[in-house]
Amino acid sequence: VEYGRPAAQVKPPLTVKKKDMEHIRRVFDVDAAGKRLCSIISPREDAQMFRSIDRHTLPCECIVELYELLWRWGHRNTDRPSFAKNFGFAIPDTVVIVKGKPYAWYFISKKDGSLLRKTEENLLIGNIEKKFCRERGEGEAPICATWMPMASQFPEARCHSQSVEFLTTSACRDFLGGLRNTHSGIIQMFVDPHGVSNFLVRTVEYKGQVALSVRTNRSVLNGGRGNFFDRCATFEGWEGLSSSCGRYRSHKHPHMEELILEAGEQLNQRIEQERVRQMLFLEPTQHVALHFKVGRDQQLYLIYASVVSEKDVILQTRPQLLMRDECMTEDLPRAALLPGGADRKAAPHEAPACIRRAQEREAKTRIALAEQALMDAPQSARRPGEGLPPLRALPADAARPLSGGASSSSRQRSLSARRSRWQDKTILPRMAYGMPDIPAELFHISGEGTLVREHLPCEYVPPGGDPGNLKRPLIRPAAQRAPQCSDGTAPATLALLSARREPGHGFTDSGEGGGGGYPSPLGPADA
Repeated sequence: VEYGRPAAQVKPPLTVKKKDMEHIRRVFDVDAAGKRLCSIISPREDAQMFRSIDRHTLPCECIVELYELLWRWGHRNTDRPSFAKNFGFAIPDTVVIVKGKPYAWYFISKKDGSLLRKTEENLLIGNIEKKFCRERGEGEAPICATWMPMASQFPEARCHSQSVEFLTTSACRDFLGGLRNTHSGIIQMFVDPHGVSNFLVRTVEYKGQVALSVRTNRSVLNGGRGNFFDRCATFEGWEGLSSSCGRYRSHKHPHMEELILEAGEQLNQRIEQERVRQMLFLEPTQHVALHFKVGRDQQLYLIYASVVSEKDVILQTRPQLLMRDECMTEDLPRAALLPGGADRKAAPHEAPACIRRAQEREAKTRIALAEQALMDAPQSARRPGEGLPPLRALPADAARPLSGGASSSSRQRSLSARRSRWQDKTILPRMAYGMPDIPAELFHISGEGTLVREHLPCEYVPPGGDPGNLKRPLIRPAAQRAPQCSDGTAPATLALLSARREPGHGFTDSGEGGGGGYPSPLGPADA
């Protein structure tokens, strides 16, 4: 789908300051600590909330000044009057009510798609009722309009109720007939959603990162159970009535998620340029959130804009903010020791370069073998008039002799040539710095010195080494253990005991002449 806008430029990743990142981490920790067992609510509280219908509504106010700004921005481009092609989204019929009286009526022209505003003569309650309160056709949602109160920094300009109302045809007539001076907000034509349940897509921007959140109502819109508010509410009501997701997926319009992010980013830039935050006297901890919906005609609509807290914005942009953390942006020490990580990626639906090179070498080798077999064939097996095959240059891998009688020098030359070529075409990652120092081994076996002493059956004395310098396992297989006699004594121990009883050996059982049963440092003659 081409909407006539230039392609979005790829921006370099923005880094978040250390001070801001500490504040973001505190918000994450407080939110995680407030959830018991990593859940939003317990089953008991969930059942109590479903029984308390009057607690399902939440304060939700819209920014009515945004529609006036969109109407002015739409008339700046005279070459392309279509509002949807310039901004990527449309606006449903919206009537602004100020102190119980119609103030403005914005709608999309059916002629050229531009955003227009009704004249003062057409701002009549009868015309609004005729447009909004028409009979619903078969398959259409029973909801015809939505009432949203106005957000304002002045208490006297706000509506007496901060709750959103979803109106049927009869309820809309009663609402228009009972407007009071305390009613300030918008009444908007309801957009039938693309699907069986109502949903909204919220986009927010924080620290240069745009994130979206899709909230879908759990009930079926047509013929579902419960009242109309419980079947339509998303961000306007209790979060238990709907489910949230960080991605928008649909097989009918796979480009819609990218279009929503682009439209939200472009509109946020306009809001910053026009100083809407200063006009609304917003605090630094308050942000503007945009709410979109995909209609049944697969058209993207901007429903309303609201003011949300900084905590909700940080939690929604959590995946993007985590990727801007220092632990993700700084260079990883000794990254060259990790496998992979090369910038060269394999092309889709194609074999890697190493596989292709191996296939080419195998093909050349098969050709060389076939030619060699043809040359070795007897003359009688050849066809008449067929001579020798043409000579071809064999690759380095196929240049090795096929028989085992070749000299080792020719084989060594081919291997060295292949090794140099492998180093040039390796798929190992190439870093911007050299190979880091590999730490030395933790221990090594020392072969210096010889100690002759009696050893136990569970010990193993290496030839010419000290068992104290050798790291011995705690459990050894039965095959490696020392053989045992019938009485459980090791043969080396029996031989040593028998040698003690022999005369002139340098030691005796009583310890005479040998130092108490231990070998004498002197020989038998000196002893």
